[in-house]
Amino acid sequence: MREDMFGNQLSTQSEQTVGAINSFIESYIGFGTDFLPIFDASDSEPDCAIAAAYAALLGIFMETPEGREIARKYSVRAQEGMSKAKEREQLFISAILDLYDNKIGNLLQKLRQLVIEFPGDLFSAKLAQNSYFNIGDDKTLLWIADSVIDRHKGCAYAYGMRAFGREQSSMFDLAEEDGRRATEMQRKEPWAHHAVAHVMLTQGRHGEGIKWMQDLSNEWDDRNSFMFTHNWWHQALFYLEQEDFDTPLKLYDEKVWGVDKTYSLDQVNAISLLWRLEQLGVDVGDRWQDVSDHVADRRLVNDQPFFDMHYGYALARGGQTEALDRLMVGMEKMAHEAPDVTRKSWAEVALPATRGFIAIAEGKFDDAVRWLSKARPRFQEIGGSHAQRDLFELAWVTSLLEARKFEEVRPVLEARVNFRQNVPMDARLLARANGRT
Repeated sequence: MREDMFGNQLSTQSEQTVGAINSFIESYIGFGTDFLPIFDASDSEPDCAIAAAYAALLGIFMETPEGREIARKYSVRAQEGMSKAKEREQLFISAILDLYDNKIGNLLQKLRQLVIEFPGDLFSAKLAQNSYFNIGDDKTLLWIADSVIDRHKGCAYAYGMRAFGREQSSMFDLAEEDGRRATEMQRKEPWAHHAVAHVMLTQGRHGEGIKWMQDLSNEWDDRNSFMFTHNWWHQALFYLEQEDFDTPLKLYDEKVWGVDKTYSLDQVNAISLLWRLEQLGVDVGDRWQDVSDHVADRRLVNDQPFFDMHYGYALARGGQTEALDRLMVGMEKMAHEAPDVTRKSWAEVALPATRGFIAIAEGKFDDAVRWLSKARPRFQEIGGSHAQRDLFELAWVTSLLEARKFEEVRPVLEARVNFRQNVPMDARLLARANGRT
């Protein structure tokens, strides 16, 4: 019986399979790129159900019809081999089968069970964190990290996971402590870099944040496209909130957009940065056209409510009428047919919010305010981080300003300025509300 890199038993004797599984695990947790060997490993040892489950998961991650077919092939193989697998492996395989079948409630339940019964399985804990993050459950996000940290005290990735969980739960000092510790343990831990950047952005420590990220940025070049573009997105936000708009545009062109234009999270990073700049009055030129072209080309839409809210604005802003209609039809379907865990988020948050964002793109700010007033109190439910969802808050604020609803927007902006003092972006928005700009 062999073990993976965290000491979990594997139902294989193959060095190739163990190596491929470890590469897959570390690439996922550490945002690397060495995923593909898992396919060859499973094909070479089709009776190893856990390898097939990882291969199925990689197919799901591809977010394409071809990826779904790959996932189906390996899901069948994993299911057929389950009886020979160990208890932990069987539970994990069952969770992946639920993910493939979009049984999100079952997936979440089994991932919690894995965290409780097998805290040594850091991969499952990371997958659990990502899954609960997608439904905006910050409490469980932190619980997962707290539950496994004792088994992984020598692992930088575990501290990076807890750093982000603590930051999302507003435990800022402890989050920064964990993020810095993870980085000291292993400099190439981009998720920990990102967690500290969250803290510094939330606290308005822009100069420190710029230096922190710049000093570590040489560690991101060999990471996957999401982590590379997302950490540079964070760097761009520091400059943007200081009202240095030239630097974020430069970072957009050179670091944020263009690594993998087909990947959902790369698209979300690009849309988010471009839209923030535009909300603050920056002329972004013809950049929307390229982004919207690639969003329109997506063949698997309605990935997640959080994603689709970004897509809706980008498609509307880029004049992609046919693709936008297709997206909205799909969102309306999800509002009725999505799994129980996410159905209300689609129906009562994502759908009205996206209608509001389309209204913004069309310059209909009174309509935008009407739609966003329904969704705004529940933005947490659609997932994403506090920093990511602040895009939607800014859309609400700027819509109120454009609709000249100054009495309504003023208290919102005063609260922002009081929470994070000396942030030029917030001060400028409040000045607009007060009629000074």
